[in-house]
Amino acid sequence: MTDDIVIVSGLDFDGVAARVIRALKEDGRTSLANALAPALIAAVAAFGHSGAVVVPVPTSRAAYRRRGYRVPETVAARAGIPVARLLRLTRRTADQRGLDRDGRRRNVAGSMRASRAQGLRVLLLDDVVTTGATLAEAARALREGGAEVLGAVTIAATRRRFAHSVHPPDTTRFHA
Repeated sequence: MTDDIVIVSGLDFDGVAARVIRALKEDGRTSLANALAPALIAAVAAFGHSGAVVVPVPTSRAAYRRRGYRVPETVAARAGIPVARLLRLTRRTADQRGLDRDGRRRNVAGSMRASRAQGLRVLLLDDVVTTGATLAEAARALREGGAEVLGAVTIAATRRRFAHSVHPPDTTRFHA
């Protein structure tokens, strides 16, 4: 069964926003999470599902070792948004950069499992949505674990991947 998932993003992943997110992710500039927090707050508020459990997409062990922090969770903490780690990676995946939509989907297929999700209403959280493949896999795992997935929020969305987007807060649909 395929379902539409609504994604709300606070920013376009372009220009200054893209440089700030890359500096947070690649250069360890965690203070920049403060500047991104309002975009995440706006995305969550625009989504309009109060009471939902916010579930971050898991960070790979390699990325966590390299950075020492989880990007979506760091921004959520600065935004005052509590999260629940209900997803875990069940296998390693390749770097998504350079993969097309189908390649990304195949790369992450079956890579996540949910725990303690039965009966919960959840909102997925990630830093940037490019093709939606990672969010689709996270939604699949949570549904399989018994959760109701209301949608997803991201700090930013890439425009070139989502032709049907509107300007921030950005709302997009993808099939999970």
